[in-house]
Amino acid sequence: MDFLPIMFPEDMRVLATFTYTNILEHLVTHFREQRRLFDDTIFDLNIGTYHDKLVTVAPSQKLAETLDLLHEYNLSALPVVDPNSRQILGVYSRSDITFLATAADAENAIANLDMTLEQIMAQQRTDMTTPDALHTVSKGHSLQSIFEYFAQLRFNRLFVVDEKESVVGVVSARDLVAYFLDD
Repeated sequence: MDFLPIMFPEDMRVLATFTYTNILEHLVTHFREQRRLFDDTIFDLNIGTYHDKLVTVAPSQKLAETLDLLHEYNLSALPVVDPNSRQILGVYSRSDITFLATAADAENAIANLDMTLEQIMAQQRTDMTTPDALHTVSKGHSLQSIFEYFAQLRFNRLFVVDEKESVVGVVSARDLVAYFLDD
């Protein structure tokens, strides 16, 4: 689950939701004094998913194949990567409903499953403040800087790139919270 509902006990109304990002905001605010812990890099701390374990898609892949991968690996998003250079071109998120929004009816929505990710990305919103927008960092970013990115920008994941801008990993808000809960 990506969020925890806070319920009013008398009538079970949802008062608020608590997310991984909320937890990260709290940690950044309250653990600034223990800065030494946060000086190590995310890569050295093995926070996130890297190299062979990273699931990616090509711009030529069909939406149906992408949705299958999201389901199979229980992911919320996949990086869209150039198959030759491994450079990250974009991100496809399970919350992207472009294929539904452009459909005239149910039959058309099903037909849109044959669209390529390249076609879908051309129709996506370009608002960089959405939680599923593409944000990148290097393997050398410290845990502190990653925490601050998540807390300030309130997004769900960071894609890790090398010096050639090729994707090598992904760090999610869930990964950061799990790191502290596992220790």
